[in-house]
Amino acid sequence: MGEERTNRISVVLAADDNYAQHAAVAMASVLANTAVPEQVAFWLIDDGISSRNKDKVRQTVARWHSRVSFLTIKNKELEQGFVSGPISRTAYFRLDIPDIVPADVERVIYLDCDLLVLDDIRLLWQTDLAGNPLGAAEDPGILTSAGKKRNKTEAFGWREEDSYFNSGVLVIDVAQWRVRDYAKQLRALLAKNRYRHHDQDALNELFEGHWTPIPLRWNVIPPVFHLGWGVLKDTRARRQALEALRDAAIVHYAGGYKPWEYDCKPGFNEKYYGYLHLSGFKDAVMPQPGKNKSHSWSHEAARLRWAAFWNKVLP
Repeated sequence: MGEERTNRISVVLAADDNYAQHAAVAMASVLANTAVPEQVAFWLIDDGISSRNKDKVRQTVARWHSRVSFLTIKNKELEQGFVSGPISRTAYFRLDIPDIVPADVERVIYLDCDLLVLDDIRLLWQTDLAGNPLGAAEDPGILTSAGKKRNKTEAFGWREEDSYFNSGVLVIDVAQWRVRDYAKQLRALLAKNRYRHHDQDALNELFEGHWTPIPLRWNVIPPVFHLGWGVLKDTRARRQALEALRDAAIVHYAGGYKPWEYDCKPGFNEKYYGYLHLSGFKDAVMPQPGKNKSHSWSHEAARLRWAAFWNKVLP
């Protein structure tokens, strides 16, 4: 048992019943791309997942002789949810990870459900946090936007010399979080502030100067794979984005355009469909359109063509 704990790679996701399928697809992508799938242990924070969908999640990981445990939230504040805007309360559950994973779990990788892992998760697991409580990738969408940076300054005193990370992929020193009770501090920040980017802003406020940057390839978000103008005109951001895009380890469909909302589109979501067919949800009716009808495929296709052009012509 001790050796098993030593070799275990603990990966945490959070989902309600609507996102159980996407969590399973993310898990399938993790397992299909690691040389040691049997060492991966998933912890899925359960916000009302049906028994039927739990079985499908279990079927997914069993294909690779991995395992999944379903966890429930113990903190009543998070269970009730103090959310604003379109964000689901499930997004806040990552804050309570140290309190709900077993006591012998000292490090985890947290993953949002709307992403695909395309490289061996062991490489991310081996990240040297240099004594910091978490590791994360910078968020170029924030750091190249004057308006968003101004919002961070007004919300929690962000400065131009500071950085800012995306919270969709985190390497967390759970042991340190427990000792310093970071979850309690984060809940206090969320209770008094109305952040534009919710718990992501709270995490950035609390851990400013105390987090370890991980390569951008481990969290390729839309500002990166779209190569938007803000990223292109910033020399550092452009260089990092091109490097990450050309060797993406995680593609993260943050924002409004989700891969399951459209038919299979080469260059956009064909990998999602590929991992879906390896999961317990392979018979799901697809696509699954979202509520926002303004998210037309033609607009997304134009952005992807723009990115493909610049990716080809830029060194």
